[in-house]
Amino acid sequence: MIYDYYVGELYIKNQQFNTCISICEYTFDRVFICVYILIIFVCDIISKNYKNKKIIYTNPQMSRTHLIEHENQGSVYGYDKLDYELKTGPLASRSCNDIICLITFLGTWALMIFLALNAYRDGDIKRVINPYDSNNNQCGFGSYKDYSNVYIMDKDTFYCVKDCPGQNDVNKPLQCLNCNNANAIYASQQIITLCLPDLKSQAYEIVNGMIQTGNLQKYIGDLQQTWPIILGSAGLAFIVCLILTILIKYTASCIVWGMIIIYLIVLAAIGTIAYIQRTSKDLDEIKYIDDDNTLKWIQWVFWGLAVLSLLLIFCFAKSIKTAISILKAAADFTRDEWQAIFIPIFTFVFIVGFIAFWLVSSAFIYSTGDVEKSPNHPYNEFKWSDKTGFQLLFFLFTLLWNVSFCIAFCQFVISSACCFWYFKQAGADVSSPIFKSICRGLTYNLGSIVFGALILAVVWTVKIVLDYIHKQMKDVLQNNGAINCLMKYCQCLVSCFEKFVRFLNQNAYIMIALTGRGFCGAAKEVFSLILRNTSRVFITHGLGELFEFIGSIFVSALTTVVCYYIVTQNSHYKDSLTSPIAPTIAFLLIGYVIGKMFMSLYGMGVDAILICYLVDYESNKNEGGPKHAPPTLQHFLSEYS
Repeated sequence: MIYDYYVGELYIKNQQFNTCISICEYTFDRVFICVYILIIFVCDIISKNYKNKKIIYTNPQMSRTHLIEHENQGSVYGYDKLDYELKTGPLASRSCNDIICLITFLGTWALMIFLALNAYRDGDIKRVINPYDSNNNQCGFGSYKDYSNVYIMDKDTFYCVKDCPGQNDVNKPLQCLNCNNANAIYASQQIITLCLPDLKSQAYEIVNGMIQTGNLQKYIGDLQQTWPIILGSAGLAFIVCLILTILIKYTASCIVWGMIIIYLIVLAAIGTIAYIQRTSKDLDEIKYIDDDNTLKWIQWVFWGLAVLSLLLIFCFAKSIKTAISILKAAADFTRDEWQAIFIPIFTFVFIVGFIAFWLVSSAFIYSTGDVEKSPNHPYNEFKWSDKTGFQLLFFLFTLLWNVSFCIAFCQFVISSACCFWYFKQAGADVSSPIFKSICRGLTYNLGSIVFGALILAVVWTVKIVLDYIHKQMKDVLQNNGAINCLMKYCQCLVSCFEKFVRFLNQNAYIMIALTGRGFCGAAKEVFSLILRNTSRVFITHGLGELFEFIGSIFVSALTTVVCYYIVTQNSHYKDSLTSPIAPTIAFLLIGYVIGKMFMSLYGMGVDAILICYLVDYESNKNEGGPKHAPPTLQHFLSEYS
C-alpha cells in the first residue's frame, strides 16, 4: 500500500505519468533493435566461433555449390557462407521453405470458411440489423416481411414501415402495420434500417438520444453532394505522387541537407533563447521559466546537442551522401518500374475485400448468440456463448494474419522487383520483374512470407488484448498507480517490439527475394549484414522513412487544400453543403491512402536498394567495391570513391 501510494503520487498527482511512459517508449523504440542485434551477434559468436575460420577463395568458374569465405568476414555476406552467384543478382535456384507454417495458414483458411458456412446456415444477419417496433415485433420478418425499417415517433412509440417518409409524405399516413393509421410527423432519410429525421427537426433530438447517430445524416448528405470531387481527389493525388517522384530525384540533396541545417538551427536557437532569457533583465516579464538554473541547463544541453550533432554529421557525411544517392536511385526505380504502383493498389483492394467478407461472416457468427431485447429500444443486443466468443476471437486473429500477409506479400514483390532492377547491369534477367516476383511469392517463398506475417499478427493480437484489458480495468487503474504503471510498461514494450518486428520482416523479405532462403535464415543473414553496416543502414532507413512520411503528408495536404477550395468556392457545392467537414475528411483520407501506397513503394525501394548495395559492396570488396550499382549510385561511387 505504501508503494502504491508513492507511485500514485509520483505519476498521477503530479501528472507526469504519461510523459514518463512516452520517454520510456521513445527510448525502448531506439534501443530494442540494437539490443536484439547484439544478442544475435553474441549467440553467433558462441555457436560458430567465427574467429577460427580459415580463408577460402573460390574460382569464378566454380559451380553454384561453391562458396566464398574470408578472414574476419571482410567480404562475407552474412555470417554464413556466400553463394558466389549472388554477385550477379537474385538466385534463380530455389526451393520451398517454411512448409509447416504454410500448411497452418491454409488450415486456418479452411477452418475460417467452415465456420463462416456454419454461421451462414445457423445465423441470420437480419437479427442484427433489423429493428423492432414498440410492440416487440421484428421488422422484416413474418407478416412484417415488407416492413423492414423503423420510424420513431417518440421515446415509447416506434413502428415498422415499408419506406421512410420523405418531405412530401409529412402529415400523411405511414406505410406501416398495426400503427393505428399514424401519420408521419417528420421527413426522414433511410440509413440502413433506420428512418433518420432531418437535422432541423425536433424529432432528431429524440432519435439521436436513442440511437446516438450524431451528425450522421448531415455527413452522408454532404458526401453525396460532393462525390464527383471525392472521386477527382483520387486522380489528383495520383498526379501529385508522380510529380513528387520527379522532385525527389532532383531535390533529394537539398531536402536532406536543408532538414539537417534546420535541425541544427533549432537546437542552437533553443539554447540561445534560454541564454538570453537567463541573462537579460529586460525580458523578466515575458519569461516562460523563472528558474535560472533550469534555463542554464536548457542552454547547455541544447548547445551541447547542437555541437554533438554537428560532429556526428561530419563523421557520417559520406554515409549521408550514400543515403542521398540511394534515395535518388529509389526514385529511378519507381519511374522505371512504374507498374509496381499497382501492387499496393491491388493489395489495398484485396484487404478491403477480405475485411468486407470478415465483417459479414462475423456478423453472422454474432447473430447466432441469444437475443436480449432492450426495452424502449428498437435494436437487439446479443449474449454470446463461449463457443461464439471463441469463434469471434479466431476470426479476429485470422483478420490480423491475413492483413499482415497482404502487406508482407506486397513488400516481398516490390523488394524482389527492386532486386532485379538493381542487378540488371550484372546480366540479371529483368524482363517482367513484377510477374516473376509475384510467381516466386506465390510458390517457393509463400511459406516464408506467411511465417513473417504470422509473427506480426501475434504481436498485434497481444497488443489488442493488452489494450482491451487496460480499458476493462480503467476504474481499477485510476486508483492503483502501481498496476497502472505496470500496464503502461507492458503496452510500451509491446509497441516497441511491434516496431522491431516490422523492421525485421521488411528486411527479411528483401533477403528472401535475393537468396530464396527461409524466413529465419534470411532474417539472421540480413541482421548480420546490418550489424556490419550500422551507420549506413540506419541513416538511409531513417531518411527513407522520413521521406515516406513527408511525401504522404504532402500528397494528402495538397489534395485536401485543392479540393477544399473547390467545394467552398464553387457556388454549386457551396450552397448545397451544410458543412465542408465530411468532404474534407474524405479528401484527407483518400489523399493520405494514395500517398501512403505510393510512398510505401518508394520506401521499400530505398530499403531494397540499400541491401542490394551492401551485398554488392561486400561480395566485391576485394575487387574494388560494388560492380553492378545503378547509374545514380555509380555516379556517386566514382565521385567519392
